[in-house]
Amino acid sequence: MSKNKKRHHNSSAAAKAQAREEIRADLKDRERKRMNPTARNLLLGNLVFLGACEWMAQKGLISDTVAGICTILGVILLMAALYFQFGKGSRSGGSGGWPLLK
Repeated sequence: MSKNKKRHHNSSAAAKAQAREEIRADLKDRERKRMNPTARNLLLGNLVFLGACEWMAQKGLISDTVAGICTILGVILLMAALYFQFGKGSRSGGSGGWPLLK
């Protein structure tokens, strides 16, 4: 039996490098899937706006016409948030344009 074994010093270095690359790829994937801050803020503001309008409509502070206008404005803000999240030039890798109209 010979004790002349070849040592592979590169295998541990290669494993460490591969682990670093996997971590880097996971971080890039997480960044790509993250929601656009502009879209997130628009959606949050829209939720608060529509909630306040609904509350005021139930209390009788605003008329049904104004509540309808607020609802239409809420839909417009929702479409703007969708455009910022999925529209042209987004980080999500979409082909651009409106996602619901394709």
